[in-house]
Amino acid sequence: MMAKRISKNSLYIFIYLLAITSSILSAEYSFADEKSKTVVTTGVAMAGQPNSRRNAIEDALRNAVEETMGTIVSVGLLVENKAIVNEKILSRTVGYIHDYKVYAEEEKGGLYRVKIEATVKLGKVREDMKAAGLLMKRKQMPRLMVITMPRTDPQAISPGKQYVDSAAGVVEEVFLKEKFSIVDINQHISKQKLAQATANRDKLIALARDTGAELLALVDATRYFERDVNLYGSNYQIFRSDIQLRVLETGTGKVIYSGSRQGEPSASMDAIYEAGRELANAAIESILQKWSSDVNNATTYKLTIARIDFSNLEKLEKQIRNISGVDNLYRRAFDAGQGRFDIEYRGTADALIKKLISLKSPGLSITGMSQQTIEAVAQ
Repeated sequence: MMAKRISKNSLYIFIYLLAITSSILSAEYSFADEKSKTVVTTGVAMAGQPNSRRNAIEDALRNAVEETMGTIVSVGLLVENKAIVNEKILSRTVGYIHDYKVYAEEEKGGLYRVKIEATVKLGKVREDMKAAGLLMKRKQMPRLMVITMPRTDPQAISPGKQYVDSAAGVVEEVFLKEKFSIVDINQHISKQKLAQATANRDKLIALARDTGAELLALVDATRYFERDVNLYGSNYQIFRSDIQLRVLETGTGKVIYSGSRQGEPSASMDAIYEAGRELANAAIESILQKWSSDVNNATTYKLTIARIDFSNLEKLEKQIRNISGVDNLYRRAFDAGQGRFDIEYRGTADALIKKLISLKSPGLSITGMSQQTIEAVAQ
């Protein structure tokens, strides 16, 4: 009877351990799958050399890494930054390859050709592209405005509760370190305008957009009194902290990151500042991944409009935002009767131009086009 009970218990333990092992393996497989990309490429080298085959394989592996990079940023950006790509990325090809298989090879016409299937470490490629500044260049050093959530009456603080507005500066510092261009709220938005936008997300987005910021980060940090502590004869107040961060696209109003952190109970501000840094880094990673996934879906076109006043520029801006296929619109500048926009559009330049010339009150007359640049005159 005892033997049967032991056997039954052992069976339960085995099943339990098997379930845990399967779960771990499944999680590891999903992680690996998410962080890698399999591509088929060819490589070429001069035939008749001792290392012809090896050189052809190395060429194919470089092509595999370069093709993977093309899924993260545009090919045009890679060409523009060829020196950086060669020095920072392609010179370390082997480090990005998880494994590869040679499917075909031949020696013909003085060339040795191979066809391979390679598994590229996508996360590693993205990480090094980020370090090289290529992801930031894709968005031309995006402009970001950081705002502490406005409050109706900042002085009306309940007992034991503190607003930590200085946490916004910590978040701003992290974004600045990662090559984002920071738009100083104090130079562009008055306290009166900010107060009028209290608790109204759309108004806050409009304020940020009017300054040329593509992204708006909203920070809300609070500390709550928890207990008094006597340490070595001195009294300290211990607070628990909470910080929330949301990042929105000013062109669409979409939330592209939202997160919160709770700091460890502490008498100092260090806990909430550290939580703010963690949130900012998580937000940056989320933003870069979104831009990477969008790279093959939209093209950025530069639109310059001459002979236009600011009122009509705003009217055109609203019309362009409503064009089907426009993902984002950024007002880059307005000066001396000329406005400049960056338009992220899912389609060809010809298709975009047809939609632009159909706009009314005001309308546009297209005067020139080259590559991804469109020139127009307001009518």
